[in-house]
Amino acid sequence: MKPLDVLIIDDEPLARDVLEGYINQIPGLQLAGKCKDAFEAQQMLMSRQVDLLLVDINMPRINGIDFLKSLRQLPYIIFTTAYAEYAVQSYELNAVDYLLKPIAFERFFTAIGKVMNLARNAKQADISESPAGRSEENVMFIKANGKLVKIDLNKLWLVEGLKDYMKLYVDSESFVVYNTMKNIESQLMALPQFIRINKSNIVNLKYISEIEGNAIKIKDKQFVIGPTYKDKVSMILDRYKMM
Repeated sequence: MKPLDVLIIDDEPLARDVLEGYINQIPGLQLAGKCKDAFEAQQMLMSRQVDLLLVDINMPRINGIDFLKSLRQLPYIIFTTAYAEYAVQSYELNAVDYLLKPIAFERFFTAIGKVMNLARNAKQADISESPAGRSEENVMFIKANGKLVKIDLNKLWLVEGLKDYMKLYVDSESFVVYNTMKNIESQLMALPQFIRINKSNIVNLKYISEIEGNAIKIKDKQFVIGPTYKDKVSMILDRYKMM
C-alpha cells in the first residue's frame, strides 16, 4: 500500500512541528503539508488530494469542524485539539479519532493504526468513498400530488424553504413537498453540485449564471448569500474561479 499523504491544519506552530515529527517516525506516512488555518488548507486541497487530515478545531475565522463541512469529499480525519467538548460533533463527520493535546506519541500511533486499517480494508474491498461517483445517487423520489415522482438531481436547480414545505424546481417544473430543509439538505449535500446559500435556499452550482457581491443569479431569480453561510459558500465557489 502506498504511503498515506497527511495534511496538518493547526494555527499553533509548535503543534504543527510536533505532529510533523510524529509523522516522520511512522513508516507508511508522508507529510503533504502544514497549514495554519482553513483558508490555507483549502488552497492546498485545490491542487492535490490527501489521504488524512490532522485538524485542530479552535482556529481563527473558520473552525476545523465548519471547514470540514464545507468539503465535498472527505479524506480520513483525526482531530487534534485541546477542547474535549467538540467530540460528539467530530464523530458526526465520521472522524477516525479525537486526540486531546498534549498528544503523546503512543496515542497518535494508535490513531494512525486505525486509519491504516481502514485504508487497507477499503483497498481490498475496492470501495470508492466519493458519493459523486455513484450514478444511482443522482436521482431522488419525492412524494408530490399523492404519488412518488422520480426527479433527476442533475436537473434540480433550486430548493426553496416554505416553512413546513419545500419547493423543488426541476427544469421548468416545480414540486411542493412536505419536508424540512434539514432533511433535504442532508441528502443533497453528499453531491458536489449543491450548496446551501442561506436559511431558505439550496442551489445547484451548475445553474449559477452570475455572482456579484453577496448576490447569486440563477435563471430569472436572484438570491442573497446569508451571513452565516458566507464563508462556506466563498470557499466552495473559490474552487471554480478563474485565476
